[in-house]
Amino acid sequence: MLKLKKTVDDIWPMANKKVLVRVDFNVPIKGGVIRSDIRIRAAVPTIRKIIENGGCCILMSHLGRPKGVKYADVTASDEFRRKHLQLWALEAGTGKTTFFAFLSGAEKKALLSKSSVAEASNSLSDKQGSGKTHLFSTLPEAEKRQLLDEHMSRMRQESQFPQLRQYGGFEEELSLRPVAKKLEEIMGQPVAFADDCLDAEAQVKKMKPGDILLLENVRFYSDESSKSATERRVMAEKLATYADYFVSDAFGTAHRDSATMTNIAQVMGHGAAGYLMAREIAYFAKVLGEPARPMVAIVGGAKVSDKIMLLENLLLRIDKLVIGGAMAYTFLKAQGFNIGKSFCEAGQSYTDKYGAKVDIVQLAASLLEKAKERKVEVYLPVDHVCHTECKATDTPLTTQDANVPADYMALDIGPKTIELYSKAVSASKTCIWNGPMGVFEIKPYHVGTFAIAKLMAEETKNNGMLTIIGGGDSASAAESSGHADAISHVSTGGGASLELLEGKLLPGIAALDDK
Repeated sequence: MLKLKKTVDDIWPMANKKVLVRVDFNVPIKGGVIRSDIRIRAAVPTIRKIIENGGCCILMSHLGRPKGVKYADVTASDEFRRKHLQLWALEAGTGKTTFFAFLSGAEKKALLSKSSVAEASNSLSDKQGSGKTHLFSTLPEAEKRQLLDEHMSRMRQESQFPQLRQYGGFEEELSLRPVAKKLEEIMGQPVAFADDCLDAEAQVKKMKPGDILLLENVRFYSDESSKSATERRVMAEKLATYADYFVSDAFGTAHRDSATMTNIAQVMGHGAAGYLMAREIAYFAKVLGEPARPMVAIVGGAKVSDKIMLLENLLLRIDKLVIGGAMAYTFLKAQGFNIGKSFCEAGQSYTDKYGAKVDIVQLAASLLEKAKERKVEVYLPVDHVCHTECKATDTPLTTQDANVPADYMALDIGPKTIELYSKAVSASKTCIWNGPMGVFEIKPYHVGTFAIAKLMAEETKNNGMLTIIGGGDSASAAESSGHADAISHVSTGGGASLELLEGKLLPGIAALDDK
């Protein structure tokens, strides 16, 4: 059973405390432009709770799948240590000459050429030991500071800092810097950005109550998702030093056992759910616990093989099963219907938990038998919207029955099927939806999927049905249809919600404190 967790509301005192929050800012970005800020806005309630109660909010997230670099490799580098010694010396306030001494000969010459001793520096070479550091030491402290501040500013603008940019972990297109700017717009207040998630101590130290800091992409370090528990632990220990409390609001990554999702809670000895995470857990706990009956599951998508564990677990919990999408044609073939050129996993096999290989079509037939044994009503398409190829058309073919002509492929459920499915859903009190009914991204094959979204929204509004959409393509379809806001709950995590519905315990949820 999915247990409820302590939330950000259970953290006290929060004033003057630093709170490390794992969020899911894995948003679509191209050319530095964010195409959808839904995931950013989803984290706002938790962020506001922290800062409005006088806490400092330190955010961390991944973005994409960068290769990353090992933290141990970076810290073992002499160049890395040299740069950090520079920064340490400069931060110390008394180490300006020490900082200067660690610069390259060319950097020293460039700085001195802009100083009050520029004329004297002209005769000095770029090589080390020619007297440039001694000449710098004769400058007034204020001038030293000005020269070094300008140098650091220029280096950052030229993307030569932070250290990750020099050691292969950094990927410009996967930087979270644009997200910091977008969050700043949404929050209406400054959002600081740390160029290196594992080198942010100085910025964290400067934070005041109500401040927000976003750390750079945690996956720029391969330790985040490393198979080595030791590497994940080291990264978690480093991040844990930044804060007093840990909050997880990244449901979309809750099925990952990673440094930021599980190990930080272990290191800090506690973990609370943010509002988004708590909402996800609460809704899935309802359908996985004792939902209102009858309960119907609408399952679509391309492959039966991707949904086997989901179907087997749902058959233990539901009263009705509605099947759509390309996977429906594998089930129809198992029943002897003609499916034309429709996608089907015929000839492919699935390795079960015992290591045995089972033909997918035979597996579909066995799932239908299991449903019958468990008295679960199964609904399959009785007509289809077809075309000769998977592309837009103004003249699709709608079949009269469940058979598909030889030269056609089914790309959406037909009007008779929509009516059949609508009756099955309307007669239920709880509805879970995972997977579209057709190729909804291409018109005119969006009709079936959008009809399901509309129906769920109307049943929620008019009859109080508990409706849950399990993220992924289903969530995108609901958004595209314009009915997402009326659904009881649209999950933010496709993979995470799928694994929950498969009956799995998610590491990112298990790591948090029980209510």
